[in-house]
Amino acid sequence: MAHAERTLALYSTFDQPVWEALALNQVGWCAARLGDYDTARTRCQAALALYREHDSPNGEADVLDSLGYIDHHTGDHRQAVDHYRRALALRRTIGNTTSAADTLDHLGHPHVALGQVDQARAAWQEALELYQRQGRDVDARRVRQQLDALDSDLRIR
Repeated sequence: MAHAERTLALYSTFDQPVWEALALNQVGWCAARLGDYDTARTRCQAALALYREHDSPNGEADVLDSLGYIDHHTGDHRQAVDHYRRALALRRTIGNTTSAADTLDHLGHPHVALGQVDQARAAWQEALELYQRQGRDVDARRVRQQLDALDSDLRIR
């Protein structure tokens, strides 16, 4: 967090708004991982505004993914799904399949929280296929476990 905040302070002085947005999102992400969701949301929303103002769809997708994480972890699962879907749409538009796989992985979790098992399964199945094609074996194994747990939970009911 200290490094991200220092980077933000430096980038803010360069008159490079896209770099500043990158640093804002990084501070937001670190804050979210530390459980400081108010700071996280504020920083990410500021980053989103800068990315949109300066037409950076990849950066915008990164922030939307961060906001999805924040929403999911603060219990606003519907908003998390919306943020993740918007991030995914941007990632697909620009052809960023590596990050699209990650967003699909993230998208499954709020679907599960909402009881939307079919949507979670579809997101995770697509993430699994992308991870396998990309040779991301550790990620593929994790998503396979999530799918197996989802199927196991359904059999128990």
